Amino acid sequence: MKIRDLISTFWGIRIKKVISPVNGILEVWYISGKYQLDSDNSNYSFGSLHRLFQQVFLKVGLKERNPENLLLLGFGAGSVVSIIRDELKMLTRITGVEHDELVIQLAKEYFGIDRFNGLTVIHEDAAGFLATDGQKFDCIIIDLFHDQEVPGKFIQYSFLKTCFQHLTEKGMLIFNFIVLTKKHKKHFGELKMIIQSLGREFRVVDVFGTNKVIVVD
Repeated sequence: MKIRDLISTFWGIRIKKVISPVNGILEVWYISGKYQLDSDNSNYSFGSLHRLFQQVFLKVGLKERNPENLLLLGFGAGSVVSIIRDELKMLTRITGVEHDELVIQLAKEYFGIDRFNGLTVIHEDAAGFLATDGQKFDCIIIDLFHDQEVPGKFIQYSFLKTCFQHLTEKGMLIFNFIVLTKKHKKHFGELKMIIQSLGREFRVVDVFGTNKVIVVD
């Protein structure tokens, strides 16, 4: 075992710290021999978020559903793609939309996202992408955070309606949400009511307690 890997197992090594105009503080850490990307208060990729999506994909049977094309709103550093390609060995075509250009740069530099075939990463706001793109997807994953907050425009009737319009007839939507405060709880309740008002049935997958993942299938 390399000395750096040994040190990272016990303490972790901060590799890089940058200030993003979109997300504020971003840090690349080397922990237990692997890189992960964190914001000031949350894991963005390849830490607890990675483990969360591993569990969610298992619970929803993503591999068995085998979607042909998938839209990831909030690409981060590529955790979801790594799970789908490296772990589940799926060939799903993936479109990743990421508003923070700096995150995309870090994803290429430290997480090797350029190695994935069938992956398109687009630097754009999620709502803006949906407003102009005409594709339909078998699965849409929404993981849109500024630190621990889902921006308010993504908890709106118009945004959710547009998301459903981009799903195929039997498509599945997965919406990751953090519920830590009274404000989060209120917004999460509003999100569920909007989905119901759009005539969609849903279930909530509770993996780690603070993360509540809405699944519409």
